[in-house]
Amino acid sequence: MRLLIAGGGTGGHLYPGIAVARAWLAQSPEYRVLFVGTSRGIEARVLPVEKLPLETIPAEGLVGRSFYQKVKAVFMMTRGVIQSMGIIGRFRPNIVLGVGGYASAPTVMASWLRRRPIVLLEQNVMPGAANRFLSGFAEKVATCLPGATKYFSQEKVVETGMPLREEITMAAPRQDSFWEGPLRVLVFGGSQGAKAINTAVAEALGHLEEIAGDIEFVHQTGEGDHERIREAYQGAGVKGEVVPFLYDMAERYRWAHLVVARSGAMTVGEVTAMGLPSFLVPLPIATHGHQEANARQLVDKGAARMVLQRDLTGKSLAEFLREMNADRGCLIEMSKKARMPAHRNAANDVATLCRETARAA
Repeated sequence: MRLLIAGGGTGGHLYPGIAVARAWLAQSPEYRVLFVGTSRGIEARVLPVEKLPLETIPAEGLVGRSFYQKVKAVFMMTRGVIQSMGIIGRFRPNIVLGVGGYASAPTVMASWLRRRPIVLLEQNVMPGAANRFLSGFAEKVATCLPGATKYFSQEKVVETGMPLREEITMAAPRQDSFWEGPLRVLVFGGSQGAKAINTAVAEALGHLEEIAGDIEFVHQTGEGDHERIREAYQGAGVKGEVVPFLYDMAERYRWAHLVVARSGAMTVGEVTAMGLPSFLVPLPIATHGHQEANARQLVDKGAARMVLQRDLTGKSLAEFLREMNADRGCLIEMSKKARMPAHRNAANDVATLCRETARAA
């Protein structure tokens, strides 16, 4: 059987697709998978590393764009649909999985025109307009976080949980001794980095002199901010590994005591799987405020602190880090509250849903 996975653009869309692809390929040596995305999205650099095939189409987003940009995006979507129809004709998928991102829409629409069965994956608590629209073309919608089901036709919804990479879902509870030693902080702002988080951390370093020897960072900055943030760590005398992009996230999660990050659905899924306390800064321009809704799930459980970007300062972040360094018991309790054992087999569940939907078509 052949599975086509449409979408990407960000890690939050791509990595659940990779997890499903791995689960799909593990079902049979005869199974095949193909990703369709764009040459500008994260998929163009990650999928070759993962040794998974990718074909690219032209696509741009519509939300938050000017009138001219929207006209251009519609034109590119038309081209994307035509190219996707060609890809579908060559690959002949039994089932198409839309994982979100602006490359998802033209391929899902082309799949409907080609009469291929479609499953959508909704990662967020509050779905975006694209998946709500595309759900009309789909046979099934797999939801990852509680609260998303109410936005779709109930006969189509299957609650699967978040598909995660196997190396992350295998994480074991941490022993109390793990929390000893220097406070280990993992900072990232999504696959492209986050300038607001980068700036807050750079400012926070100047307020951490008294614990500079008791704190360590691994910081994914994105390409644009790498040099600026690397110099900030050097100037503050704080130990930090500063890189544009992290490919080995599972190892970094296992190393960390806590995470400072955005609250995209993938991040929320991964920190809960790894049982990591978090300091979350929702992306303020996220469609329909879905990142804030995602973060509130963890805040309400006592597993995270949330600060809106407009209120984020280096001083407030430094105060949080000093508090966590002084109170490891609080970190341990947050870690226990973060772990959500349900849906540990989500990638397999989504792969099975795709197979069963293909066979029923």
